[in-house]
Amino acid sequence: MFEQLPSTYYQSNAFTVQYDQDRSLGLSVWQGKMSSEDLKEAFLLCSHVMEKYKLTRWLAHDRNMKAFSEEDTQWIFENIVPSMLAGPLRRMAIIPSKDKEQVASVDFLIQRAGDLGDMEVKNFEEENEAMRWLMQEF
Repeated sequence: MFEQLPSTYYQSNAFTVQYDQDRSLGLSVWQGKMSSEDLKEAFLLCSHVMEKYKLTRWLAHDRNMKAFSEEDTQWIFENIVPSMLAGPLRRMAIIPSKDKEQVASVDFLIQRAGDLGDMEVKNFEEENEAMRWLMQEF
């Protein structure tokens, strides 16, 4: 189970995005395998919510997310990573997937991004640990 935030921006069986403007916090919850089109739309929604609400903290709850293709990984690197690095986000906590291929894809994206500037990214096994870290002062 995951923490419920006050506002839901988008919800489907495969993907949910919530946010809390007061805490400058966003949350994405991924469930299972998504088509390439749905995956791209979901990442665009996350990026949009980060920008629109000027969120500085994000919890990516990937526990049930399945691996995405090399083509999708490349698309995310070219279209999402630059906006995340240039945007307001300062901390991202990831609850890693049980799918080792998906974990490898995320690790690859982080390594390929290189210098993250002011942004920190950390993996956590437990959501409460992730939330404590996210909510620390900058």
